[in-house]
Amino acid sequence: MARQEDARVSPTQEGSPVGAGETARAARPPRALVDRRTFVRSGFWGSITALGAIIVGGWGIDFLWPKNPTGFGTPVDVKASKIPAPGADPVHIAEGRLWLVNLAAGEADSPGGLLALYQKCPHLGCTVPWRAEFDFGGKKGWFRCPCHGSTFTKEGGILVSGPSPRPLDTMAITFKPTGDITVQTGQVTEGGEDNPLRTVSQSDQAPAGA
Repeated sequence: MARQEDARVSPTQEGSPVGAGETARAARPPRALVDRRTFVRSGFWGSITALGAIIVGGWGIDFLWPKNPTGFGTPVDVKASKIPAPGADPVHIAEGRLWLVNLAAGEADSPGGLLALYQKCPHLGCTVPWRAEFDFGGKKGWFRCPCHGSTFTKEGGILVSGPSPRPLDTMAITFKPTGDITVQTGQVTEGGEDNPLRTVSQSDQAPAGA
């Protein structure tokens, strides 16, 4: 019996099947599926690469950094043909978000000239329209806020009624030799009782001796 037991193969001898399961499991190939983190990371860098390609191209540069921005916040040109006559109804300049008023000399003690009124109500920012037929105090023709009823005069946007804290704000105007004007919509000044005195005319800006 002892010899038969000695003849048995020891579990520690070379060629033992012990540990074969562990070796087989270790030899399994890694999973080929892409995990979520790798997928997100690849998508991020792919987007960055695509954006870089667009920026390198002329279209991307023009899109991100326009060469000639226009509209509100930039100088807005107004042709002489669009300027209202002295004392006429205001003209809306949509691209500049403003009302162009031409006061006759003596109106509201003004020396006369052009005034650019910001269309935004100083109360809560509503767009203020010109109401030629609106009657207030027995007089027709007012700037009237549709939101809370603030009412302003044609002669300078002076507040006469409503919750607005001040008259309509104004913008700087410069004349060109052609009679056209440029409104500096990026230069907005808070409205005040002196609005009618802020008017400008071409003669005011003409060089001396012109």
